[in-house]
Amino acid sequence: MKLWSATLVLAALLLSACGPATPEEARIDNIEDMAEAEAREIESGFGNQIAAMRGEADTAAAQAEAANSFDAERLKTRAEALREEARILERQSEARVKAVRDRAQAEVSTIKAE
Repeated sequence: MKLWSATLVLAALLLSACGPATPEEARIDNIEDMAEAEAREIESGFGNQIAAMRGEADTAAAQAEAANSFDAERLKTRAEALREEARILERQSEARVKAVRDRAQAEVSTIKAE
């Protein structure tokens, strides 16, 4: 008897997990999916910029080691500036992703409150 009840409960849970039961749940799923896609796109775009910037900083730092006097100082300064700019872009990316997710959460809350 207990096995039969457990099987029924499991089947009910699986069926409920298959898809949204109401139009509101479908809207919520759609909002959340779109927000995650947008967040991934933001992270990817910024990630590419950040990686390129860090690569450029590493190149400048390597060139600074081979250079002397003012050229070395200039290249080190450029490398530091590029690394700082990459950190700023990272924070900007995180802020945009958070804004997208917060907006989606607000929309979901609005739907749930209706």
